[in-house]
Amino acid sequence: MPGSPFHLKIRIGDNEVEIGGTKEEVMATLADLDAIVDKVSLAFKEKASTGKVKQKKNGDVEYPKITHTTQCSEAIVTLLELEWGKTPRTIGELREAMEANAIFFPKSTISGVLSWLIKKGRLRRWKDKKRGYLYVINEKKES
Repeated sequence: MPGSPFHLKIRIGDNEVEIGGTKEEVMATLADLDAIVDKVSLAFKEKASTGKVKQKKNGDVEYPKITHTTQCSEAIVTLLELEWGKTPRTIGELREAMEANAIFFPKSTISGVLSWLIKKGRLRRWKDKKRGYLYVINEKKES
């Protein structure tokens, strides 16, 4: 049946693009697939690297978007290196930001990883009377 709907989905990492139209239009578009994939990949990388894409709102708190990872330490460090992480964050805020990005770890795992990153010298922590322990990236001074 000519002119019937035809859809093609392309997944690039965690991102997905769908092309639709008639079969002939979609097949003609596939001739430019390399250029399309390059443009889409570049667009997704730019959005992920800025850390400014708003993923979830919780009251006045907006969480940045980060690329998906299976490493808890990588997610924590990535969040704290962004502008959002310049403000000291609690373990609860870090967990919520990770969950807003579909990265799920139990609180006990996050706690252990935070302790490990502090011992490695990647993070600093101190106790606030109202908020509890706060975490930031450890900015090393140059000698």
